[in-house]
Amino acid sequence: MILSRHLFDQIAIVLSGVCIVHCLAVPVLVAVLPIAAISFGAESHFHSLMLWFVVPTSIAGFGLGLHAHRHIWIVLLGASGIAVLAAAALWGHTAWATTVEVGVSVLGSLVLAVAHWLNFREVRRPHRHA
Repeated sequence: MILSRHLFDQIAIVLSGVCIVHCLAVPVLVAVLPIAAISFGAESHFHSLMLWFVVPTSIAGFGLGLHAHRHIWIVLLGASGIAVLAAAALWGHTAWATTVEVGVSVLGSLVLAVAHWLNFREVRRPHRHA
């Protein structure tokens, strides 16, 4: 059971890192390589696709973690990160400038990664039972 708790948090942290790298690298590639602008025409779909991986992985990781450590604030922090990522994925391309969208996406990914790291750490921490 502990292995699966750790596994979900580790996968979610990696996914957050992938999102951060994507959000920071793609605008640079598009600016540097004009042909990349054509290649990344499906850019808006990447964020929506990532949500299909991030949300279930996070739910599983935080659910198992909450059962072990009972710190609801960690789950709420993670839910905040997911909400920010969802806002960027669903509305960012149409409503915000590219720099705002990238900033919001990176912020959401960082918040989510920190929440998963805290979850991972708390699950591993020895607990005292009254």
